[in-house]
Amino acid sequence: MMSSVNQDTVFLNQEADAWFERNADSATTPVSSAHRVLQALRQVTLPRQGMLLDVGGASGKVAAGFQREYPEWKCCVVELSGKAITAGRAAFPQIEFYQGSITQSEGLPVVNADVVIVSAVFHFVERQLLSRAICNVDFALKNGGFLVISDFDSPFLRANAYKHYAGLYTYKQDYAEIFRQLGIYQVVYRLSETLVDHSTGDADDPYDRQWVTTVLKKDIYGRYFRKE
Repeated sequence: MMSSVNQDTVFLNQEADAWFERNADSATTPVSSAHRVLQALRQVTLPRQGMLLDVGGASGKVAAGFQREYPEWKCCVVELSGKAITAGRAAFPQIEFYQGSITQSEGLPVVNADVVIVSAVFHFVERQLLSRAICNVDFALKNGGFLVISDFDSPFLRANAYKHYAGLYTYKQDYAEIFRQLGIYQVVYRLSETLVDHSTGDADDPYDRQWVTTVLKKDIYGRYFRKE
């Protein structure tokens, strides 16, 4: 199935701002300690100081929630929506914001991060640019760092019509598996759950409402068997 319009262009020109406006009510409040991404990161040992990058992190409320628990960390957000960045800079001046996309050809503006978060982003990515998005995320994370992917958990590839813009789709699959197949990522935490308030999927199909949060550790050479 191919989108009848270019998703990257639509999000760049209008939908990123439109998405933020639909979700702006809670944009300036850090997420609670019970947030799924923060819970996932508690399952691994992090240093006292480090750098976190939230790709598609909107106004930075997840990064702000993380920084509440790790105050000595530098936190950065890369976000496509200018409106989200404006709100985030006002609410969370301690966080660095960069306007950009997970799919941009020159790569992400932050590299060597200790933690990279990609939450509810991959399913919006134009399929022709998915491999570029994977490459950008991998390049942004330092060896030994942790990647958090929080997205739909479908047992097979599927595309759902995006209700807010005709011709767009949300693409559901296990995105953590793509990184695991590279051979340099190991899954260290995985939690699947059923979304009770999700309205964009098929209400009659329980797989369409499954969500998974996965933490992977990057280890470029450690898992290779090398015969001397």
